[in-house]
Amino acid sequence: MKIFVCNKKTDSRESEQLLGELMKESENTIAILKETEHSSNWKGRVEKKLREVDFVLFIVGADTFENEALKWEYAKSKQLNKRIVGIKLKSALEDSVLFCQGFQVFETPKQCFRYTKKIFEDDRQLLLEQYKIMVGSTEKVTEQRLKVNNLFFTITSSILSISLVLGKSFEFSLVGILGMFLLGAMAFFNNLPLGKTYLLIWKT
Repeated sequence: MKIFVCNKKTDSRESEQLLGELMKESENTIAILKETEHSSNWKGRVEKKLREVDFVLFIVGADTFENEALKWEYAKSKQLNKRIVGIKLKSALEDSVLFCQGFQVFETPKQCFRYTKKIFEDDRQLLLEQYKIMVGSTEKVTEQRLKVNNLFFTITSSILSISLVLGKSFEFSLVGILGMFLLGAMAFFNNLPLGKTYLLIWKT
């Protein structure tokens, strides 16, 4: 499980303590991603990391969301449909907490980890179920196509056999050859996509 952490520089010390507790609680089963350098391309680097993670964690302190960089990170996280969570610091002000009404905010790293772990496992289970459905649907389509192809092969073979019998019956006279030609054309048409479409519609 990957988590991108957003916090103000002034809250760095407390944030590191919280992250230490979070890593201890998770028994190092999570990966923490951060962006500490605010160069001209910092937004591009942050967006790249945001795309990789499962959760975005905001460390909520005093005036957290008055910071323009954090506002941008929050807006970008929402745009990318990332799951957002928060952990409150003791210094968290009411305005910062009110800003967090759009996502879950926890008092302790332990609560945060339990929540993210459950959501992460539920998401993986959902993806697994979707994958099973997709594989099942693909197998059904493949099986249906094989049945249709076998049917066309049988019909085509039968038509060609009848055409040969017809030609032989008329001793390959003009009538026999004409009949063979018509049946051959029918077999050819049967193998065209349009002919298959008609047969599929008829079967439906």
